[in-house]
Amino acid sequence: MAEHINKKKWLVLGAVATALLIIPRRSSRKTETELYNINRKKNTEKSNTENMAVK
Repeated sequence: MAEHINKKKWLVLGAVATALLIIPRRSSRKTETELYNINRKKNTEKSNTENMAVK
């Protein structure tokens, strides 16, 4: 009986750990969005500079 309870605890622990690894944290999504916005801004500024140099 104790062996069954022990297996169940490990199964639940494994399921929770897997869920925490799969579900992204809010801070990770925020960081990715901020990096995307920074890169987008840099690319826009770069293309604007190139366009001005061509004119």
